[in-house]
Amino acid sequence: MKKVFLIMAFTIITMSAFAQNLPKAGYSGLGFSITGLSNVIFSNFGSTAISGAVIQDPLGVLGGYPVTLDNLIPQSTIMYKRYYENGLASRFSIGVNSLSSTTFAGDSTGIVLEYAESEQKISGFSFGLGAGLEKHIETTASKVDPFLGAEVMFAMLSGVKSTTTVDVNSENSTSNYINDVVYPGGIGFSLNLLGGFNYFFSDNISIGGEVGLGFDMMNSGGEWTSDAEYNYTSGGTTTTTLSSSRGEYHNNTSGFNVNSYGGVNLIVYW
Repeated sequence: MKKVFLIMAFTIITMSAFAQNLPKAGYSGLGFSITGLSNVIFSNFGSTAISGAVIQDPLGVLGGYPVTLDNLIPQSTIMYKRYYENGLASRFSIGVNSLSSTTFAGDSTGIVLEYAESEQKISGFSFGLGAGLEKHIETTASKVDPFLGAEVMFAMLSGVKSTTTVDVNSENSTSNYINDVVYPGGIGFSLNLLGGFNYFFSDNISIGGEVGLGFDMMNSGGEWTSDAEYNYTSGGTTTTTLSSSRGEYHNNTSGFNVNSYGGVNLIVYW
């Protein structure tokens, strides 16, 4: 392992000694975030503007306690840059994130010849968009590319739906229970002034970081619904019971914040 790191370090030092090819007008770039020390991991560039939203769980279908959207549906984005004349560059980020999970269990109930099957499906969808403009500053350092800019971001969550089905079969009867729960979604918005730098350790490949100062707003929640149907069949007769409940919750946050964007970023240009 030590030999691998020595080889990597030597390669970077060797490449950086000759790397001076900075992006020009017409170039494009794709950004990634770098995490980890002993194991370097390349991940998506950042998060959507609704990252961190809290989803309450009054009915316990998500575990019985509030959960952040990131833990349920990771709010990752990819980032693309386009370079123009006079040191200008546009930047665009997009995140399309979804959840679709199914949990199944089947077991005897302890009653002779009775068997129960349960299934829960959870689904959700969110997306985020971002657009900004950068002004890259000329410097005598051949490998350093500092910039200033501004960016606006918007994101939304369509909501989270849980469907639970329980079927019980015995010698003389059957029953079926279906419960649909819908938790509301939300929106996020941010407007940031940002600054950062790229360091070119190789032609058309840079590492760097950036920070931002801006206004963030996030609103989530609204009316949640729960609709259930229970069917019991015995002796050729079926009895159906319907139930429904409603409630509300809201989580609203806003303010000016200093934001860091993922620590170390890697951008590949072409």
